[in-house]
Amino acid sequence: MMLALTACTSAPGAPPADGIDAGARRRDASIAIDGATERDVGPRVDGGDPFTTFDRAWWERAVIYFVMVDRFSNGDRTNDGDATCTDPSAPILFHGGDLQGIVDRLDYLEELGVTAVWITPVQRQVGRRGDQCGYHGYWADLGVPDDGAIEPRLGGEAALRALIDALHERGMRLIVDLVVNHAGYGARVVGQRPEWFHPGAGCETLGDPEIYCALSGLPDFAHERDDVADYLDAMSTSFVSRFAFDGIRMDTVKHVEESYFRERWVPAVREERPGLYLLGELFDEGGYALFDRYLDAGFDGLFDFPLRRALIDSVARGGSLGAVAGRAQEAVTRWGAERARLRATMIDNHDVPRFVEEMSSASDAEKSARLRLALGVLFTVPGIPQLYMGDELGMGGTYPLNRRDMPAWAWRAEDREGAHGGALPDAARIHDEVRALARLRASTPALHAGGYTELWRPAPGGVNAWAFFRSVGESRVVVAVNGGATTISDLQVPYRTNPGIADRDRETPDGTTLMRVHGPESATARVVEGRIALTIAPRSLAVFAMP
Repeated sequence: MMLALTACTSAPGAPPADGIDAGARRRDASIAIDGATERDVGPRVDGGDPFTTFDRAWWERAVIYFVMVDRFSNGDRTNDGDATCTDPSAPILFHGGDLQGIVDRLDYLEELGVTAVWITPVQRQVGRRGDQCGYHGYWADLGVPDDGAIEPRLGGEAALRALIDALHERGMRLIVDLVVNHAGYGARVVGQRPEWFHPGAGCETLGDPEIYCALSGLPDFAHERDDVADYLDAMSTSFVSRFAFDGIRMDTVKHVEESYFRERWVPAVREERPGLYLLGELFDEGGYALFDRYLDAGFDGLFDFPLRRALIDSVARGGSLGAVAGRAQEAVTRWGAERARLRATMIDNHDVPRFVEEMSSASDAEKSARLRLALGVLFTVPGIPQLYMGDELGMGGTYPLNRRDMPAWAWRAEDREGAHGGALPDAARIHDEVRALARLRASTPALHAGGYTELWRPAPGGVNAWAFFRSVGESRVVVAVNGGATTISDLQVPYRTNPGIADRDRETPDGTTLMRVHGPESATARVVEGRIALTIAPRSLAVFAMP
């Protein structure tokens, strides 16, 4: 993650060891799989805990929504704190958003099609540091013994439990942000156990600076010490035993040796709560080589930053769709479709400029078209789409405005109409597009549980189109993408001769018109002499169901 003193960095979380046997806390959880409806697009979760075994099918079908708690919604103004750290007009202080605010907006999230909410860390933060405070949650005031305190400005322990219960009642799940790489600036543990941290001077002589040197000067835990590993393991297992989390988003994984996760942390939390979805943040846009190490260490998925970079190059900046097609194929080739379906795909988050900012020279109409195209890719390629709050509104901004508050006009359809500051002027249209994509993905097994076969990608100097086929069981779809500024008419895409398509899926007879289930009305697809003839509007994505 992007870590500067003025940027969000992560801090570990952990509740106290309070003497209560963790096993006694568990409650049986049962599953009731509901079909997609207007308001419930995911399976239900009955009971507070994740299941005793990992529920792959549920997570493959999920839509993750990332909430920076302090910037989402203020549900309880009595916990805002004083002016030392709270000022809604200051971009790097607390603004008042809290856990109750998320509870108050669950209708909005459910209506959008969200099934899992990822929240920034909830541990109590250190005090003011220079001109800012830990509004982002990544400066945990850890101590020995760990007291497990929850940040009071977010509502404390009671509010966290209320959020978990409210989500589970709706069949939604909670992913909590956690860090074991570092403590907050000046955290109590630094004075109590100074030997637990890597030295600032000469850290590079210990090994890989990514592992052994501090991120933005934050106290960097020495995981190679058994007492440090014991502390972090106990902190993490206590946290997941106290609260019925469904998943953990682990911050800054590449700054921790993968052997710690493989040998210590993953087995520890899996033993405590076997059904957790473990999602790692590996901020590396250059490729997937490093990803293998952390997937093999036990993470279920990682955020796909290389795909995000390809979306910027291919879509935001109007380049060839070959870049994003290449990343989509590489992930499936490298890990297989089953494993690729558990990665998290996204266009932005709180550590990078908003996707809208990556196309600053384009008109608002062009920005909207490219944003909707990129969001369409997230919901149709293998992987779990992750939205950052405001993506569905076309919100823009670079740091610190990429962390601006969710606007008051977001919550009601009638208020989203018209132009608003800080977002694209057709926010209502973008919101409706995301909502439609979420429902399509939930109701189409091929899109959340299917394989992946590339049908077409741009040749150098050729038409800027990309098409792929996804299927599972009787569910079969063709996704067609036009990255160019003009309509693509009657593009002949080889289909029946594609070796990646199973024999039974080649049987669609010539002359068949495929049903458009998403995309512009002008988009068409028909089978002609074993090929699929595609017509696709500029800067658009269309999904066609095969009979």
